[in-house]
Amino acid sequence: MHKSQKTYAVVLLSAMLLSQPFANSTYAASTSDSATAVFTLDKLGTIALKNNVNVKLIDMDIIEQPSGNILIYTLSYSNGCNNSVAHVDYFSRVTTTGGAVIQGKPVTRDVTKKNIPPKSSQIVTYYVNIGQSTKLNGTKVTLLKWDFSSQDYQKKLGEFAIPASYSVVVPQGQSKKLTMDNLLVNIKAESLQRLNRNGKVYMRVGVSYTNLGKKVLSGSTYITYLKSAGGSLFELKQEDARSSINVQSQEKKTVYYLTEVPSYMKTEHMILQFAQEDEALKIMLPVKSYKLPAVTTSDFAVANYAVKKLSIKNNTVETQLKNASVYSENDSAKWNLQFRLKNLGNKPIMLPAYELTVKAAEGFSIPVDSKALANVTLKPLEEKIVSLSAEVPLILNQGKLKLEWTEPAVDDKVIFPTALYNIPYALENNNLMGQEYTVENRYGKFMVKLGSYQRLPWDDGDQIVTNISIRNTGLTSVHLPSLKAIVKAGISDLSSTAQIVTTNTQTSLNPNETTEIYVIARLPYSFSFNQLKIVLQDTSGDEVTKFLSMNTNSLNNVIHTIAVGESHHLNSLGKKAEIRERRTTTYHVNNSNLIYTELEMISQEPRHSKQAQLVAYYKTPDNQFFKAVVSQSTTPTSPNGKNLVTIWSKLPQGVSTSDLALYIGEGVADGKLTDLGGASTGFINSVKLALTPKAEISQNNLTSVDLFPYNLSVANAVSTVTEEKGTLDIVMNYSLSEKEALEAGAYEHKLVLEIIDPYGQSMEKTLELGSDLLIGKNKSFTTSFNSNFHKILRGGSIRINLYDEFHGHRVLLGSQSYPYTYIASETRTSKSTGSTGN
Repeated sequence: MHKSQKTYAVVLLSAMLLSQPFANSTYAASTSDSATAVFTLDKLGTIALKNNVNVKLIDMDIIEQPSGNILIYTLSYSNGCNNSVAHVDYFSRVTTTGGAVIQGKPVTRDVTKKNIPPKSSQIVTYYVNIGQSTKLNGTKVTLLKWDFSSQDYQKKLGEFAIPASYSVVVPQGQSKKLTMDNLLVNIKAESLQRLNRNGKVYMRVGVSYTNLGKKVLSGSTYITYLKSAGGSLFELKQEDARSSINVQSQEKKTVYYLTEVPSYMKTEHMILQFAQEDEALKIMLPVKSYKLPAVTTSDFAVANYAVKKLSIKNNTVETQLKNASVYSENDSAKWNLQFRLKNLGNKPIMLPAYELTVKAAEGFSIPVDSKALANVTLKPLEEKIVSLSAEVPLILNQGKLKLEWTEPAVDDKVIFPTALYNIPYALENNNLMGQEYTVENRYGKFMVKLGSYQRLPWDDGDQIVTNISIRNTGLTSVHLPSLKAIVKAGISDLSSTAQIVTTNTQTSLNPNETTEIYVIARLPYSFSFNQLKIVLQDTSGDEVTKFLSMNTNSLNNVIHTIAVGESHHLNSLGKKAEIRERRTTTYHVNNSNLIYTELEMISQEPRHSKQAQLVAYYKTPDNQFFKAVVSQSTTPTSPNGKNLVTIWSKLPQGVSTSDLALYIGEGVADGKLTDLGGASTGFINSVKLALTPKAEISQNNLTSVDLFPYNLSVANAVSTVTEEKGTLDIVMNYSLSEKEALEAGAYEHKLVLEIIDPYGQSMEKTLELGSDLLIGKNKSFTTSFNSNFHKILRGGSIRINLYDEFHGHRVLLGSQSYPYTYIASETRTSKSTGSTGN
């Protein structure tokens, strides 16, 4: 009985297999004695999902990717019912030839298709990552439905088995229709050429597009690849990069693509593959593959600094590699190349979008950024200078390099070098401080000079400041472009921290006129280097163009010292002033000191002007730097007007204040000098100011107390202790004067009045000069303190101490004792009188 059931099952299975079409390929070939048969996927038939609902496999393809090969398959659903059918009830799986089973997922464009509408068809494309598998032959696509009555809740509905003879590739010489830009286009792989040049191999692929739509085909979202027999993919680029595909309705046009391949690679049995990126899934999806025809196979350097004439649109253009220099960085040689271009014709021309490549004797090709040549237009007899740069591995012979110019392809023109220039070997100059150097660029001719280099602290690191002067040596005025700085200290790139500062608003240079700029960059304070490179680039246009490059190892940190008693002069335009120290002193508390300096800033401008915003640091002899707070007036100063600048910083208790120096400079922000009261992001023109710190000596009386710019003179103080009130009342007679009128920032000093009773107990009050104590002569000030020493004392004296308090730190200015009067209560007085009467 069991044997009969088994025999029946085998016969039934064989009958089912024989009833299926044998081949299921878009372009699969079965060879017979007389002809080659082409099988299509629809010969695999359909699988029923339910009554009047079926599905068939209509497309399948694969693309090889480093993260795993992507297989896609497209199913066409047909719903003959009166109700919609939900996709969620059904799913499909792919079984690879290696036995891996992977469930398919819809691609992004089809993920919103949740239902099959009634009486309609619907196409959905699915994808799976099949790992390293590269063959579709033997692959199976299985259709299943959810069935909760089954043990595994699934029910197999059918299977599309891909035969061994299957191929997704469109046969050579045949075309296949694809949708491009919402147009139906017939595509055919027409030709494959191999181009050899200087040891490099290029493959040129011709593809014909026949536009079957009713509007112009202007472009495509497809990416084209050249696929070798071994499975390697090379992205193809359109030969005429200046134009799109641009195929008119019903027109047939051949477009050529290029890619570089290894010289050792075999070029037989190559495939043209179209793919499309699924941006949401971040994968490439295969679109269609075409078998390419068999491949067909289809030195003149300009001497050093010689002129090469090119013909461009019937105009002659003179070209010359005028300058070349190189420096090393890590494992690369950084080349700077400067070309001179002159239009010898009688009409204006625009240069083609040349592709530039450095050719090495070892056979390597290194691309060169040719943006500086983009959209260059030359008027008749006009001459321009163009700067280029290239990065070449140091292991290559730098003395035998050539620069190749290749004109962009036009239609079916095979690209060959337009010109090949020898690159003369020359090391980049080391620019010395104070020495002028000639610079010629597209803007004009200049003499440039490194004026100074300074390295000083900034916050928790350092800043380096380089002063560069630029002098126009041309015969006409030059408009200065908006510049950006590239700064490299040794091998470290500091460009992200760099800023360019100008101290004036000058935007053009007349002949022989000079301007100065400052280049600032930040770096860790512990970082050491011995080579500094600064490149100034024009960023005003669409492309970045080099203006000048300076390279130096002259890194002496020169900070000018202003001796004690001498003045420092600020020379920035509109900010000229003389600065000198007025006084430096120290405020003490238990755990820290506060170093305090007052500077006089005298305007040397002939008009009312805002003075420079200063930045300051205190420096110890052992190179510790302490950032200082600077307070200045924010109002304009009249000619010869004086400003009081206060500078201070809190220091640890162990830091000696006797040998401190003050480093001051002009604050900068946003490419200019900082506005008064604004926040600085660096400082320039720094000097070292020698200080004369002096301890404040307190007076043993209060007849003349200095708290600059005020002077306080206490004539007397009358103190009264009233037993009945329990208070100490003080009336202080004084005179308060202001020595001289100085513009200053917020006055942050406070006068502290301290009372010491006979038992040494302290009581104090903070006074504001100008409000609590008024300016003028013979003024009086009254104040009271709660006191209880009247209970034990009937007479004596109190001591008045006056302190200068600044940010919680104090200095004793003066001290003097005054007697106080005791006033007994009336009750005590009455009792005393009564006792006497008895």
